Amino acid sequence: NMKVDMKKTWLIIALSSLFALGLTGCGGSDSAEGPTEDKQELVEEPVQEVQASGGFDSEIKLPTGESYILSSPSKFTPGKFASGVVVGQSNYIFNVTTKNGGTADLDLAVLIVQGSTSSGACVDVFDGDNNINGAPTEPLAAGKSLTFGWALSCPGNAGDELAVKLLSGETALIEAKGKLS
Repeated sequence: NMKVDMKKTWLIIALSSLFALGLTGCGGSDSAEGPTEDKQELVEEPVQEVQASGGFDSEIKLPTGESYILSSPSKFTPGKFASGVVVGQSNYIFNVTTKNGGTADLDLAVLIVQGSTSSGACVDVFDGDNNINGAPTEPLAAGKSLTFGWALSCPGNAGDELAVKLLSGETALIEAKGKLS
């Protein structure tokens, strides 16, 4: 009699454990996805006033003394190991030239590049084969200038408006506008 009761007890414990795991598995994935989606939307929501704006290929100066030139983005074929490429979107490469006309070192490692078209937000492409490795990690000394490459995967068609903002942390520095090629 005691053995039968123990088997029933273990069976009930095992079944209720499986049931509980099943429930937390379902509930866990729903709650894990929810906040992630919300955070992605929140990142794109705040529209910040840029300190200076202009077109591609023109120098855009900030009151702080630094300036930026974003070359006109041109279509390119990312390398085999590139990341950030979105299937069905076009990939654009351009150069960012920074001149530090200020008196202190300029921290370029915190630069964020945000591109958008009338069809939606662009995604950063990192591509070692095409020397697209993100923002420089070394500070730019006062009086110096530096050029580095950047690439974006953007929705839209040739002739659509393309806007590229440079942000330093939370601060929107500049915006360059032009058309997709």
